[in-house]
Amino acid sequence: MFRHFLPLSTRVHSSSSALATRIPRLPRRAHRVSPTVFRSHHSPSSQPKLCPTCSSPLPTALPVCTKCSYIAPIPESMTLHEMLGVSYEPNPFIVDVAALKNQFRAVQAVVHPDRWVAKPQDQQAVAAAMSSRVNEALHRLSSPLRRAEYILAQEGLAGEETDKLDDMELLMEVMEAREGLANAQSADEVGEIRAENDARIQETIQEIEESVGAKNWEKLRIAAVRLKYLQGIESAAAAWPDVVHDN
Repeated sequence: MFRHFLPLSTRVHSSSSALATRIPRLPRRAHRVSPTVFRSHHSPSSQPKLCPTCSSPLPTALPVCTKCSYIAPIPESMTLHEMLGVSYEPNPFIVDVAALKNQFRAVQAVVHPDRWVAKPQDQQAVAAAMSSRVNEALHRLSSPLRRAEYILAQEGLAGEETDKLDDMELLMEVMEAREGLANAQSADEVGEIRAENDARIQETIQEIEESVGAKNWEKLRIAAVRLKYLQGIESAAAAWPDVVHDN
């Protein structure tokens, strides 16, 4: 798919046969489809919802009113996208991260526990839980990998931390990149490895976006596992010259 990005492959040719004998093909993990698949995703309405207590327009998509201090728990069916006022459809992977952060600040200005410190205990508890969920929404949606894993979970395919890379050729390339980082003698060498790896990351992110748009969840799952490994290389490269550890 993107093997041409790897001039390091000259070392793979001399060792690929040995690696192949030592590394057995990893079995594909079975995925259990949740009996409940969240399909009813709604785009944020341009018309603000009204407070059920005072009928004032709510400042965010959340059930919180700054006029009369009405607050209620977040509905279980509300997506992380909806919490931050962005669209889930037609492609929930496509988000404007800068706009997402702006929305996050606007929502936290309404639900942050400090704003509710003088209110009754039950309202404080709801605000604290809501603020935590909003933090989680930004954390998950601002990262391509976490966003892809969230979408898989929404579609009934919960990602597992134990997912392994099934592509043996790519696995050898990942191992070679880590070996290159471990043996690198200069920042320039590390920079070359990072540039090659970044090209693979960007290509994988593009594949994820297309897979989500086509609702090809199995292809998305495979690409998300690949991205996890590639981001592991980037993290190791960013930490150089510290000792490089495997995922």
